[in-house]
Amino acid sequence: MSANIASFIIYIIHKIARLEKISPAQVYKALDKSGCIDEYLVPFYDELHSMDASVVASDALLWLEKHGAKI
Repeated sequence: MSANIASFIIYIIHKIARLEKISPAQVYKALDKSGCIDEYLVPFYDELHSMDASVVASDALLWLEKHGAKI
């Protein structure tokens, strides 16, 4: 994983943490366990990094919901 992708994922994790008022560690665990990082955020980085962070965060939250993950 490149430094740009890692920075993007960290940024999205912190964005979700602020929106949900929980720790970034909790967000990371849910995203990692649900496969969101490896199956969505990393493969679609080229498209996602140019989108508004709030939209990407909302999409990631929908991913969690769809995959039955709780944060």
